[in-house]
Amino acid sequence: MKKLIITMLMTIAGLTTLMAQQTHDIKGVVTDKRNEPIVGALVTSEGTDISSITDIDGKFLLRDVPVDTKKVIVESIGMETTDAKIDRPIMMAARPKRLSLVVEAGMDWSRYTAEGSDSKNGYHFGVGMEVRMSKRWAFRPMVQLASRGAEYNFTEGSYSYKETWNPLMLDVPLNFLVRYDLARNMSLVLSFGPVFSWGLSGKVKVSETGKEDAEYDIYSKDYESSWGNYKHALLHPLGFGMTYGIGVEYKKLMINVSGKNMGIIAEDEGLGDVKEHNFVLGASVSYRF
Repeated sequence: MKKLIITMLMTIAGLTTLMAQQTHDIKGVVTDKRNEPIVGALVTSEGTDISSITDIDGKFLLRDVPVDTKKVIVESIGMETTDAKIDRPIMMAARPKRLSLVVEAGMDWSRYTAEGSDSKNGYHFGVGMEVRMSKRWAFRPMVQLASRGAEYNFTEGSYSYKETWNPLMLDVPLNFLVRYDLARNMSLVLSFGPVFSWGLSGKVKVSETGKEDAEYDIYSKDYESSWGNYKHALLHPLGFGMTYGIGVEYKKLMINVSGKNMGIIAEDEGLGDVKEHNFVLGASVSYRF
C-alpha cells in the first residue's frame, strides 16, 4: 500500500511538471513609432483567450500561455491592430485618418495647343478633402482657383502682334491617389482623375503695331455673331479634361508635379464646339491636416 501511494505521488508530480513545461509566461512592452509607451492596449496570445492590458509604462504580462504560441495580437484605440512575434519588440502604428482636410498651392505653365500658342505663367491654390479608402488608395476632390491662359506672339520686321489670354478659372479636380512606400514616413504618390472647370472672369489683351491696345472680356456675351442675330462670348465658361501627377510625400507634406489636359468650348458661331485645348504643367505643395 505504501508503495502504491508513493507511486501515485510520483505520477502526480511528473504530470504537474509536464503540464508546467507546456505553458510559460510572456511579458513585453508596447510602444508607438516614437518609442512612447501605449497605455491600455489589449494584448492577447494568438489562438487563445489569454489576454492582458498594458500599464502606464506599456508593459504587459500573459500567464500560462501554451509554449507553442508564436504571436500576440495587440489592439488599441486609434492604432492599427498589430500581430507580433513574442520574441520581438512590439511597435504599433497610428491608424490613418479616414478623412483629412487638404490645402494646396502651386505654379503653372499653360498654353493653348490648337493654334500653337506660347506658354504663360500662372498659379493655382485650393482646398479639398482626402478620403482614405485603404492603406494605399485614396480619393481627393479639390476646389481650386486657377489662373491659366496663353500668349500669341508674332513679329516680322517692324511689325509685332501680341495677344494674351488671362482667364480666371474655378477648377474641380477629382483625383484618385495611390501610394507606394519609399522609406519610413515617405511615399511615392501617383494621382489621376477627371477635372471640371468654370470660367469666372478674364480678359484678352491685344497689342499691335500702329494700333491702340485693346482689351476684351472672355466670358461676356458682347460679340455679334456673323451667323445670326445673337451675341456670344469668346469662350464658354465650362471646361473639362483630365489631370494626372506624380509626387513625393513625407508624413503629411507632398511635393507634386502634375498636368492638366483641358477641352475649351468655343461659343463663336453658336456652335459650342471644342475647338481648343489647354495643356497645363504645374508644380505644387500640399498638406494634409
